[in-house]
Amino acid sequence: MSEDEFILVNRRRRRKKFEQVFRDQLSLTESNEIEIDKEIVVRKLFDAAPKLKYSVFKTHILHNISKVLKILNTNKIFEIICYGLGRFSQHNSSKYQLALLLLLKRHYNCQVSLYDPAFLAKEIEILKELKLNVIETNEEGKRTISNNVTFIYMPHCPRQLINNFLYSNWNENLSNCILLTNSFSDIVEKSLKWHLMKFANYVLRIYPYTTEIKLQNDFEYTEVFSATSIHIFTKQSLSEVSSNFWVDKENPHYQEKDIEFITADETNRSSQELRHISLSEKLKDNITMQYILEQAYSHKETSEVLCKAQKELKNLAETYLCYLTSQRKYKDIKMQYTGKGERSIKETADLVGFKLPHDPK
Repeated sequence: MSEDEFILVNRRRRRKKFEQVFRDQLSLTESNEIEIDKEIVVRKLFDAAPKLKYSVFKTHILHNISKVLKILNTNKIFEIICYGLGRFSQHNSSKYQLALLLLLKRHYNCQVSLYDPAFLAKEIEILKELKLNVIETNEEGKRTISNNVTFIYMPHCPRQLINNFLYSNWNENLSNCILLTNSFSDIVEKSLKWHLMKFANYVLRIYPYTTEIKLQNDFEYTEVFSATSIHIFTKQSLSEVSSNFWVDKENPHYQEKDIEFITADETNRSSQELRHISLSEKLKDNITMQYILEQAYSHKETSEVLCKAQKELKNLAETYLCYLTSQRKYKDIKMQYTGKGERSIKETADLVGFKLPHDPK
C-alpha cells in the first residue's frame, strides 16, 4: 500500500481523513472522470519491474519468505491477499509495491486478490488485465483465510486494518498466515499501551507469539518498504496461549473521529452522495467538487513529501550544529586573543583547524 492513501499524520488527522474519504469515494463512483493513460501506466509499471527483479532487496525478501515457509513446513503459497495498495498510476510507492506483488505472484504461481477504495476505474481494468482478482466490496480488512498457507500483503496499512484482519482470523488457523505489513515490534514498542488497547488490541495480544523478520530496507527508494516486516504465527508459539485466548474475541469498534481507514458505511454513503451530485453535471465540471479536490490535493502529504521533509530536517539540524560550533569557536578565539594584538596566519589557521601548505614567516 501506499501511505499516500491510508496512513494518517496524527496532528492533521481530521483534514487527512477528509481527504482520504473524498479521494477514495470519488474512485468508486466517478473515477472515469479522472483521466489516466492506461498505456503509459502499464509501461511505467513494466519499467519498474526490472528495478525490483534485479535488486538486492528482491533477493533478500524471497530468501526471508523461503525461510518462513520452511518454518511452516511448506514450500508453497496458495493465495495472496492485498489491502491498501493505493493509486499506482499516481504514486511511486504504490507502483513499486504493485511490482513486488506481481513478482510474488509469478514466483509462487498463485492467485492474488486485492482491494483499495482508492483504485480508479482504469486502474481496476489494468489489474484485471494482469490476471489479478479485484475484490468488489469494502471488507475493511476482515477476510477469513483458508486452511492453506496465505500471504497477506498490507504494506504501510493503518494499524486498525491490520487489527481487523487479525480479529477475523482470531484462531489457531493464524499459523497458515504469512503477514507482510508494518513492523509489529515498531507498533507495540513505539506506542502507549492504552493507545494499542484502543486501536490495535489484537496486534498487542498476538505480539508475544509472533515471529517477526524485519525486511532490510535497501531498495533504491527507501520509502516504499520502510518499517516493513514479515510476520508468522507458528503452531508451536500458538500452542502456548491460554485456554480462553481465542474465546475472548470482540468485533473491533473505533470512534468515528479516530478511524484511520475508509469504512464500508462511508463507502456506500459517499458513493450515493457523489452519484446524486453527478446527475446534473459531470463531477469534474462541478464547481464545489473542483474546490474540494483542490483543497484536498493542496494539503496532501505523500510518502515522498514526508521523506523529503525528513531529509530537510536532518540538513537543517546539521547546519544549526555547524552554526553552534562556529559560535563557540568564535567566543574561544575572542577570549584567547582579546588585548593581545594581531594574530599570525599560522595561529589563526591552528585555531580553526586549517592545515596550511607551508608555515608563513
